[in-house]
Amino acid sequence: MAVPLKRRVEKSLGPLFDPLYFFYLLVDDLKSWRYFPKWFSSFRPVRSLVGEAKPWIPFVAANWLERYLKPHMKVFEYGSGGSTIFFAERVAEVTSIEHDQKWHAQVSRALAQRGLTNCSYELHVPRPIAGTFSAIDDSPSSRFIYDDYYMGTTVHEYVQAIDAHPDHTFDLVLVDGRVRTECIQYALPKIKPGGYLMLDNSNNADVVEIIRRLKTYPHTEFRGIAPGWPPTRWSNTIWQIS
Repeated sequence: MAVPLKRRVEKSLGPLFDPLYFFYLLVDDLKSWRYFPKWFSSFRPVRSLVGEAKPWIPFVAANWLERYLKPHMKVFEYGSGGSTIFFAERVAEVTSIEHDQKWHAQVSRALAQRGLTNCSYELHVPRPIAGTFSAIDDSPSSRFIYDDYYMGTTVHEYVQAIDAHPDHTFDLVLVDGRVRTECIQYALPKIKPGGYLMLDNSNNADVVEIIRRLKTYPHTEFRGIAPGWPPTRWSNTIWQIS
């Protein structure tokens, strides 16, 4: 369903839209029926993706992770949550980068409650930029990375955190946080040959150009329903890096 049409239907149906839209998704994508029990349990009030150690990605993509991950592997992720615990319970080492202080504290508690010590969980909040934008932009050596959501700040520490690791370190890099194009650019050299880059929300308009530049790598797109309410469906794509 195209976005403009979806908005018109949503406005006309009011509170009936969400349950009806979920059944539309199931009819439109018959493969999603097998995920109905997981989806239904994911939005009940007593459940949370962090508490349940579930990644907030389409169920079909999470199934691929279950098959791919092995105990000896190393994983890096931009953006944390239930996926952080999910990875830490399955692989040897996890490095997770988060920008939000409150969310970092919540996920840190969940890691501690499960006794997981194989996760290096780093907080890199957006930093205010000193000086004028014109002065910064005119500098050929400028290393600032802008995030339109956090005006007047730089997120270069967040993006460049992966540079602390040698090239060809990680079996998987998940990009599911801020400034995803820049994160992908920094992540590519850090992935082992034969390892994978995973981008969530790969159907979003802001990643069209970087996806075009990744077309030389073999890829698989996972599209389907994801945990939570209201019901929704989006794409998650993996590229095998050679």
